[in-house]
Amino acid sequence: MKKCNLFFVSYKRCLKYLLVVNFLFLLVVPVNASGKTDSFSIVTTLTSNEAVGRLGLIGGVLFDENSQRLYVCDSSNKRILSYDSKFKYLDALQPGEGLNCPAGLVRTNNGKFIVVDPTKKSVLVIDTRKRSVKPLDFSKVPKADSFFPGRIAMDSADNIYIIDRANSRVLLFGPKLQFNREIVRDDTRVMSDVKVDRKGSIYTLSTIEGRVTKYDASGKKILEFGKRGKDKGEFSFPVSLAIDGKGLIYVVDQHKSNVMVFDGKGKFLFDFSRFGWREGRLSFPSYIFINNSNKIFVVDRGNSRISIFR
Repeated sequence: MKKCNLFFVSYKRCLKYLLVVNFLFLLVVPVNASGKTDSFSIVTTLTSNEAVGRLGLIGGVLFDENSQRLYVCDSSNKRILSYDSKFKYLDALQPGEGLNCPAGLVRTNNGKFIVVDPTKKSVLVIDTRKRSVKPLDFSKVPKADSFFPGRIAMDSADNIYIIDRANSRVLLFGPKLQFNREIVRDDTRVMSDVKVDRKGSIYTLSTIEGRVTKYDASGKKILEFGKRGKDKGEFSFPVSLAIDGKGLIYVVDQHKSNVMVFDGKGKFLFDFSRFGWREGRLSFPSYIFINNSNKIFVVDRGNSRISIFR
């Protein structure tokens, strides 16, 4: 009987040890990339804490290469959060009545924030040095009365691209914040996101059609790919896209809770992450941004956090 008891004690200790080892393995294992030989790893996650307070609905994010800061639109709390290059929280920009619901932003080379506020149907220019918040001038924009802002992007020359969801177009504003022209128009679909790569090519995403469209710098269509479906490389509900330094195209699928990656010609390569709550998993992701060092920032809306991969 004594030997039997010793056996069960040893068995329990061994089982406990295996459970601990498996738990630690889950903490350090890289994020699996389906269809790819290597994997992505999670750098960190940014979420609610004592310094930041409770994060609300998160809109767009931006890593500003000039200041080496990460900016996060905390839409519900009417503020823009800033983090340093190591993702330590710094402070919050809260201009008060001028900003109601920041949903996306870019930052010009002279430090001005251009912020989309859909609740006001406007795009705001925030100058922190002058402590001013002013609307972007739409006086020369055709059909400005029906304008409804979507996502926003900026190229290396400070040209700003803004989706007008109501009129199925992308508006181009120059470095001095003056309206230039309607650079992309497609009445056949509603555009959900816009990004510009390092060569100046413009990319738009349509959630309903499940299509990615690429234009050259003049606005001429040069590539289109994607479709809705359940198979690998097909979209269920794509909501955001980004382009890395190699020209690979990343698309966040909210319903699949993953990120799909395509080559420059639209060929599906692999996907990574899946639905879940632990670090590295996603729950209804809503936005993606890739900085110059190819860190991948994903707004993990269902988990109220930003997941950072590399």
